[in-house]
Amino acid sequence: MDAVITYIFGKDKEVLREPLTVDDGVEYICVTDQKNLQSNVWKIKYDAMHEVSCLRDKMVYVKYNPFKYTNADRICVIDGTLQITKSLKPFFNKLSTSEMLIKLHPQRNNLYDELQAWEHIRGTDESIRLKYMVMADCDGINLDNNFLVESCIVGYSKTKHVLKLCYRILQYMRFLGDNNKFADSNQCVLTYLLQKHTIILDIINQSSYATRYKHGTWQLADR
Repeated sequence: MDAVITYIFGKDKEVLREPLTVDDGVEYICVTDQKNLQSNVWKIKYDAMHEVSCLRDKMVYVKYNPFKYTNADRICVIDGTLQITKSLKPFFNKLSTSEMLIKLHPQRNNLYDELQAWEHIRGTDESIRLKYMVMADCDGINLDNNFLVESCIVGYSKTKHVLKLCYRILQYMRFLGDNNKFADSNQCVLTYLLQKHTIILDIINQSSYATRYKHGTWQLADR
C-alpha cells in the first residue's frame, strides 16, 4: 500500500482539504494535534508533540519522519495548503524507479539567492547564511549551483538512503536553529543535503497532482 500524509497543527491555522480524487490502495493520513479534527477521507492520527512548542517545527518533524505514521513503503507528503485534484498513481509509479520526488522552486534557482531572500523578505538573521557558507566551504558545495527545491510536496521510497537523508535533515534543522527551535527554512536544508547524499531523484510538477491555496483560506496561491 502507498500513503499520502498531510498535517494540520494549531487550531484554525489551516484548512483540512479533502482530496477531489481518491485512489484505491492508497492510505490517506492527516497528522494533527487537534483531537476534534474530522474527515471523510483522511485517517486522523493524533500526535500532540508536547515536546515541540513551535507549530512549524511540528510540521517539519512529520515531513521528515513520515514512516513513523504508516507501514507504506512509498509516501507522498503534502503541505496543508495543497488539495489533491488528480490521481496520484503516476506519482507513485515514478517512485518505483526513484527514491525521492521533489518540486523545483518556481522563483529562484540556487541556494545562495534563497538564503538572501529569507533575509530580505522574512528577516532571517544573516548569521544563518554565513553558517551555510562555512559549511559549504568545508563540504566543497557551491551555493550558487542551479538547483533549489521547494518542499510543499515530496515523495519518498523507503530506502536506507532516504532514511539517512531525513535523519540528517532534522539534525541540521536543529543545528541551524535557535532557542530550541528548528531553522526557519527546511527546503534550504533539504537543497543543501541533496548535494551531499546519494539519492535517485526525480523532478515533479505540483500542478499535475494538486492545487495550492494560501494558508488557512480557499484563495489560490500564486505558485
